[in-house]
Amino acid sequence: MKPADGRHNLITGNREMDEEHALQLRLLRELLQSLESDDNPAALELFERLDQFTNAHFLAEELLMRLHAYPDFEAHRAEHGEFVEELTALRARLPEGGTSALRDDTDAFARRLLAHIATVDSALGAFQRSKTTTVS
Repeated sequence: MKPADGRHNLITGNREMDEEHALQLRLLRELLQSLESDDNPAALELFERLDQFTNAHFLAEELLMRLHAYPDFEAHRAEHGEFVEELTALRARLPEGGTSALRDDTDAFARRLLAHIATVDSALGAFQRSKTTTVS
């Protein structure tokens, strides 16, 4: 995952959500760098920070979806659950060694997250904007 990967597609129109995505992606880039340099202690710390932040971010998104009665809430929440499970599984593999394969799988995770932001989260942002403009 390069720093500018998909950046133009990552604007949802919700400032807080976009800022959280930027932080989430920064943590992922730092994690990938630590895996690339075989710095397992740093990678473990970054996995933990990313896990905590991702869970908090997903909770915020899910509250936003409930607040706006988002019709795709269940499917969106299910995707969040899959990301959390995958991140947990990736972190569990760190002590096993083989950081090259773990780095590749973490990079694939990051790319799926980028696609989620560019599509599913962007749809949520568009829905939220449509609800805000019809209420005004």
